[in-house]
Amino acid sequence: MKKGNKMKKGNKMKKGFTLIELITVVIIIAIMAALALPQYTRFMERGHGSTAKNALNMIRKAQATYFTLYSNYTNTMSDLEAEVPEIARLSSNSEWLFATACTGVCANFTASAMRRKGVYTNSYMNITTEGNLSYANTTPW
Repeated sequence: MKKGNKMKKGNKMKKGFTLIELITVVIIIAIMAALALPQYTRFMERGHGSTAKNALNMIRKAQATYFTLYSNYTNTMSDLEAEVPEIARLSSNSEWLFATACTGVCANFTASAMRRKGVYTNSYMNITTEGNLSYANTTPW
């Protein structure tokens, strides 16, 4: 046998990672997750906010249709469901509670969306007859 090919009995090759290496990898992954979670939460909240904005615009358009037919706005969402069937799906939304209210002899209205759960629970988003959006107890999406 050649001199370079000899292996001693006690000098075996060890395979695998050390405990320090594994702990280091776990710590790095935990730090990355801690940095990513707030970004994910903000992303999800923006998405839910966009859903509410779209729903409020749909309510505004349904109110415009109702006004065209009856010469005034309505106080109830069920009246709007008769004219725009998609409004009925808003009542089953678990994230937001939608409502509409008119003032005076229903010459103007305000539609509201209240956040039921999430970071901004019990905050409101409102849209008026003119299409002005406003927020209460929250920062805008």
